Amino acid sequence: MLRSTLITAAVVLVVGCSPPVDTGSASAQDRQAILAVIHDGMVAERTAFIPTPAVCPGPVPASVREQLLSQIPIRLGAYFTSPQLEKEIGIGTGVVNEPTNGAACLYGAGVDWVRMDRVSTSGASAVAAGQIRIWASLAQWHASGPSMAEPHGTLDVNFDLRRVGGKWLISHYDWRFAPGSEP
Repeated sequence: MLRSTLITAAVVLVVGCSPPVDTGSASAQDRQAILAVIHDGMVAERTAFIPTPAVCPGPVPASVREQLLSQIPIRLGAYFTSPQLEKEIGIGTGVVNEPTNGAACLYGAGVDWVRMDRVSTSGASAVAAGQIRIWASLAQWHASGPSMAEPHGTLDVNFDLRRVGGKWLISHYDWRFAPGSEP
């Protein structure tokens, strides 16, 4: 009796510690497309408001700001849909229009990697959860010139996506710094 109780307890413990089964798993093709739009969307979100070439020190010339403002919806619209698209456009527009520094002294940004532990689809909807590693290259201007920094951070992320015109787009996402990756 004691032996069967111990075996049952061990089975319950192992099953309880196993990762949840993803019953609505995405096909390999959908998973690949979803991972690509998450990666490319996160890169676009971080770079849509960065002038090329970089302007440091600021201010960013009006002509460059106008060009950035006209390109933000186009760049982000390739990866996002409502309501996240409007949120991302608002963030990018806010950075470009920020009067003191805004887009000045931003040199680059990107995504080192994307790892989605869960990707599920249901019709034209999908959810994905996992982590991304982001980076930026920026400077603070001093009398002696720019002081460069290249922060990196790992984020725990959750995405909602919709298939629009045959393409997966991010409709919502939230994030928080992964433990130990906080600034």
